[in-house]
Amino acid sequence: MNEIIHLNGKGLFSKEEVTVSIGKGKINSGIVFAVNSGKKEFIPAKIENVLNAKRNTVLTNGKESICLVEHFLAACSLLGIDDIEITTNQNELILGDGSALHWQNTFLKAGLGSNIKEKYDLKETIFIKKDKKQIAAIPHDGFKVSYYMDWEHSALGKLFASWEPKDGKDKILRARTFGTKEENDYFGVSDRLLTLDKNGFSKNLYEPLEPLCHKILDIIGDLRLSGINPLEVNMHVIGFKSGHELNVELARSLSLANLKQTV
Repeated sequence: MNEIIHLNGKGLFSKEEVTVSIGKGKINSGIVFAVNSGKKEFIPAKIENVLNAKRNTVLTNGKESICLVEHFLAACSLLGIDDIEITTNQNELILGDGSALHWQNTFLKAGLGSNIKEKYDLKETIFIKKDKKQIAAIPHDGFKVSYYMDWEHSALGKLFASWEPKDGKDKILRARTFGTKEENDYFGVSDRLLTLDKNGFSKNLYEPLEPLCHKILDIIGDLRLSGINPLEVNMHVIGFKSGHELNVELARSLSLANLKQTV
């Protein structure tokens, strides 16, 4: 990667133009965000820098913060990208249509990406629970994510999906986030994003299980905060009604786990 990539889009929270520049990072630096509000403040994509994970994943270095990082981190993980620096003029990244497709397209145009191989074995099961939400990682041959959703809405209801790399990356990368009409109206994005009202979704789904595919996208992105590309770990991650908060706690546990390097 010899040139800096530039990307622009409207901010979800700031409502202003967000300009993102992506360049090559130092060797073994990992993924590092930088907020440029006159002076660059660097925020490495590490679990200790998580500020909040209620509705999206927010990182901080104590001086500046950056939100909406999970889709970017998922794209990096699925495409095997590391050691890059991402500079933004706002405290957020570009949301696009709510998927990671714009990041994928940007990376592919720049010729970025590499093959991913399992490098680590998860030795013991990790289980995290909060109220009725649960997430677990269990030893497995290869990488796999499963998710169970239970929404009291006729367009969703009780759904289950699993994904592993052989199923193809595109179905995960293109999966869009969704919000209720009340939520999306508040941010003024009901016409742009996938919106759920009493009658169903505002746009056609790519596939019936797209909402679950997006939950899998979020899990992959949040787990990158462990310091390891989750696709390099032989494990099966299973989410039960879980969200960013439990994803982040699993990433924290994974960062502390005694992973065995494969031969």
